[in-house]
Amino acid sequence: MRTYGRGKAAASVLYWSGMSPRHSDPAHGRRLLLFVLSSLVLSNFVPRVLFKLFGWGNPGSIGGMVHDFWTFRTWTDSWLPMMRSVDYFLQHPTLPIYYAPLYDTLIYSLASILPLWALKKLGMGDVAMLRFLAVTSWLALVGIAGVALAMGHKFLKARGVRMTWETIVAVLAAVLFCYPLLKGYSLGNAQTYLSFEFALLLLLWSEGKEAAGGVVGALLAFVKPQYALLLIWMAVRKRWNATIAFLATSAVLLLFSVIVFGVHNNLDFLHVLAGLSKKAQSHYGNQSMFGTLNRAIGNGENISYTPLLYTPYIRWVYLTTVSTALVLMGAVLLFPWGKLRASAADLAAMGIASVAASPMAWEHHYGIVCGVFAWVWFAYGCWQHKRPWVLGIASLFTMNAWLAFNKAAPYHGWNIIQSYMYFSALLLVVVLMVLARKVTRGEAEPVI
Repeated sequence: MRTYGRGKAAASVLYWSGMSPRHSDPAHGRRLLLFVLSSLVLSNFVPRVLFKLFGWGNPGSIGGMVHDFWTFRTWTDSWLPMMRSVDYFLQHPTLPIYYAPLYDTLIYSLASILPLWALKKLGMGDVAMLRFLAVTSWLALVGIAGVALAMGHKFLKARGVRMTWETIVAVLAAVLFCYPLLKGYSLGNAQTYLSFEFALLLLLWSEGKEAAGGVVGALLAFVKPQYALLLIWMAVRKRWNATIAFLATSAVLLLFSVIVFGVHNNLDFLHVLAGLSKKAQSHYGNQSMFGTLNRAIGNGENISYTPLLYTPYIRWVYLTTVSTALVLMGAVLLFPWGKLRASAADLAAMGIASVAASPMAWEHHYGIVCGVFAWVWFAYGCWQHKRPWVLGIASLFTMNAWLAFNKAAPYHGWNIIQSYMYFSALLLVVVLMVLARKVTRGEAEPVI
């Protein structure tokens, strides 16, 4: 086993790796911890030092988000339109919900607000409900760490390797300081729940509990419609238990939604979806092809943000966004996954594609990569003979905040580096595909 020197933080990141197959040396935990800590130093402290030396101002940090998390403080990005939609319906049960004069419009299906409707009917007030949402989304974020550790326990135990305290600390640090997760929690966005659900989906799938995975997939899709692509994936992969569970759960959710909110309100969601296909924003937080192209040509806002101000429509940008989305989804569905076909790796790639293909893929939407990285690392990464450099790079730029790249905002074309999270997520899909080829060729051990 090679050891690490005492190089700079950058060298520490480059020299992270896994252990050889079947070894019981606990070094894999130390290496993971070193990588996680080095990543946090590189992304949060090194830019501040450089910006101060060159007089470039403040590069930004996750400090405020960390404070929000540990003090149970959230904003109301998702919560307010969801709560106000419930209030509007209770006051005006015959009027269309999606056209209510709220401060912001509801963009989720009505089934997603059924829990809030139930809490309102039980007499919970707004303050108590916001507190409830803050606490439960906090628990969801912590739950992602729990799921990641459960994955680690499963794969390490299967190979006769114990989980060390270094591994536990590394996982907790990676999740609790993950930029997309902290951003979603701080905003008060429903994505925090979805990131937990996706991690749980990967764990269930790796344990062969495909029907339960189908239920979780449906819950994801009824908040973010792009996750309906998971149903297509399940059907194409002929995972019929999961497909049936997905459809059955969807039917139940839709039935309850129709009973509570009526047929007309639920049908209005189709018009919302049609409108969203051409409405997106070019703010740097939109880590998608749409955001990348518009920022590159200087169309719309970049650093500043104005709610409900959508980027002016440009036909070729829209067509390119749609084309790349179709290519990405087609690549995942048609790729010859070999021995990993219909595996958690295949499913993870489809989940990432579901996010990245959207014209509006905010930074916090990439919180699902936490579960993906946990699966890849414990299932394969820490057993590889060669150091997984590409996986490390994808993790470094997907899970951490590189807000210093916003310095490139005024430089059209060059400012594509602001889309580091989008490109790194695509790189993670490539990692999964390469892994599938290695397993199929016998160059890596099959997943346990």
